[in-house]
Amino acid sequence: MYFDSFTEFLQMGKHGLYVWLAYGSTALVLLWTWLSAQQSLASVTRRVEQQAQLAARNTQLAARNTMSGGAATGSEREQNLAGYDESET
Repeated sequence: MYFDSFTEFLQMGKHGLYVWLAYGSTALVLLWTWLSAQQSLASVTRRVEQQAQLAARNTQLAARNTMSGGAATGSEREQNLAGYDESET
């Protein structure tokens, strides 16, 4: 083995501080990147689910309007817009 003791391994021939800081900073950057990607994925998934719910609501409203033969009432439009505003936040 190259090092005679664990202490010599940690000191890395007097370059230990540089070596271990480099390993530590690399590990932190990789961890931060992974956590950031997980958070972005969760955010995108949430947004896609909200858009799917909104599209389903709009499809139901359009089907209801087609069957009734008229335009949506003012209260139906307000409910639909309120649901849209909630999904944006």
